[in-house]
Amino acid sequence: MNLALVTRQSVLDAIREFDELGQAEFLRRRRFAEARNFRVVYQGRFYDSKAIAGVAHGYATGRFVDSSEFSGGLATVAECLRNLGFVVDNGEKGARGGLLWELETTKVFTAGGRGAAYKFVVLRWAVDGPESQHAPVPLSKVRPELAELLSPYAVADSAPNPADPWVALRRSGWWRIDAPPGVDLASPSHQQVRALVRRDDLAAGLSDAARVQLQDEEWRQEAIAVLARRIDELAPGVAVTRA
Repeated sequence: MNLALVTRQSVLDAIREFDELGQAEFLRRRRFAEARNFRVVYQGRFYDSKAIAGVAHGYATGRFVDSSEFSGGLATVAECLRNLGFVVDNGEKGARGGLLWELETTKVFTAGGRGAAYKFVVLRWAVDGPESQHAPVPLSKVRPELAELLSPYAVADSAPNPADPWVALRRSGWWRIDAPPGVDLASPSHQQVRALVRRDDLAAGLSDAARVQLQDEEWRQEAIAVLARRIDELAPGVAVTRA
């Protein structure tokens, strides 16, 4: 198999087939396993990178291959796809995925059988804003804006409290809360951290890792697309607007 023969159009053809068949049937027919780490991200959706590369090789050359014919590692596949203009999400060795896949697997608050989009709305607000908005900011400065943004996504009788996603995101690779010296925010309960955030007006914002990745415009656009899709899945028909 020669990855140099794979073209952007052949990758798009493989993605189209994946969408038509669904992941399980696509992988079964093409004899690939589900990706554990490396995934192509296109228009906010995830695709198993090695399977996409193998099927794209078939569309480009007429010879479809399976996973047994890959001579290079996943890093080689990722390099090929990135060189063709695609975003490939991956984490460190042994990880299940990178920052984008974390959005796909993020757990959300539920009430009355409905999942809340609160975390994704706050991240979309941070990602889609100006560069200055990526940095940590005290909750008091943005609370009214976030309250207005979150209001249409309520899943309970009361209006969403911006402090809740502000605090709940602290365990995400996307988010950081600037804790006072000597204070560990990982161990205390959600309620305890929320009380501390409100009392000391703690600043929070995108993590350093997320801010570095967002400097890549293609990656940033895919991040926005993934966030928009997750929000729409949880709250269909509610438009994301800025206050």
